[in-house]
Amino acid sequence: MPIPSIREIQLPLLHLIHSMGGEAKPRDVYDKLGDYFGLTEKERQELVPCGSRKFDARIFAAANSLCSQGFLDRRMHGVWTITEKARRELSRLGWLDKPFPIHAAFKDQNLLLRRKGAEEPQFRDEELIELILQEVAPEGPKKFPEDFLDGNCSEFYEVELPGIELQLAPLSRTIITSLKGYFRYQAKNPPEAQYILYAHNVGTKKIRVPKDNLTLFKTVKAYEKYCDDVARAAFDLFLEFTKNENQSEDLTMEVLRRLNLKPTPSLRGNPHE
Repeated sequence: MPIPSIREIQLPLLHLIHSMGGEAKPRDVYDKLGDYFGLTEKERQELVPCGSRKFDARIFAAANSLCSQGFLDRRMHGVWTITEKARRELSRLGWLDKPFPIHAAFKDQNLLLRRKGAEEPQFRDEELIELILQEVAPEGPKKFPEDFLDGNCSEFYEVELPGIELQLAPLSRTIITSLKGYFRYQAKNPPEAQYILYAHNVGTKKIRVPKDNLTLFKTVKAYEKYCDDVARAAFDLFLEFTKNENQSEDLTMEVLRRLNLKPTPSLRGNPHE
């Protein structure tokens, strides 16, 4: 069958979460809802352009709509929780005490939480950003360099910085400068320059840099891949909801900003480049 619409997913999702004890993490519901709708493996794995599953994105959109209507609560990070309003609605529909999945006869009833014929829910940018943050970083972002360094790395040297915003000098891959050019640092190679910029935040006065060039290179590349993966996943999900590449690109960059991830060179512009 075709992948169900956001509106078609809402009530089964609500019933499923209720049957799971009233709360569930997003990843706990994907396969169960796939079974409910009788999706083939091919349909479950259908992707938007850069690798995110379309069905998963629809489930997230349905949950966000339920949150907006007051049927789900997401104040606990990464968890959807049933509200009393939802229980009353399930009781009214006769679903409260029915096991999931419900008998096929119930599936045929037009018991949707939104009015019949309603259009797919529209989301404000802020709602979409919160939705995608839960999907791409449910446990919060990884930290650079701590989460990317080889645990066996023990030799570092320190680079002193002015604690202000820094950038690569125009047309250079190794010269780091302040925005006005009063500070200037010549890195020994491009990975060192990128390592410093990725590790730097306003207020940072010193950065410990690995002495080993291979470790330096691997740490930078691992971080860039992580940022690329987050950006591509976010962009695909935004595009699924907005159908607008420019808006999706802008929202993706805002997600990176909120996660304090530094846009790598490949992310400055379209995340698909």
